[in-house]
Amino acid sequence: MLRLITKHSEYGEFRTPDFYLRSGHFNAAVISSPGEFALGITISKRVGKAHLRNLLRRRIKAWLRENADSHRLGYKLNIIARSGAGELSWQELCNELDSMTANLRDRC
Repeated sequence: MLRLITKHSEYGEFRTPDFYLRSGHFNAAVISSPGEFALGITISKRVGKAHLRNLLRRRIKAWLRENADSHRLGYKLNIIARSGAGELSWQELCNELDSMTANLRDRC
């Protein structure tokens, strides 16, 4: 079951992640969490103006809904957008997030 991380206290757990995943425009902090899958999205003002950050957030959530079957239970993931992520096309965004989750599957 997918759960979005919304509370500040839950984001605080990512101060000491088990490991990081990196791609060209995204970093992801990963924490082992038996029996659940939770996702947090962090997008700073460096990415762009509010409408661009909101668009990117909606696209990440849409990608997650499309690929919900491929996510295993057992970890929490905080996707952190880096500068330039707002200019990615839908296909480029999907490719980067797919490669990050493939790396996650290889590691876990």
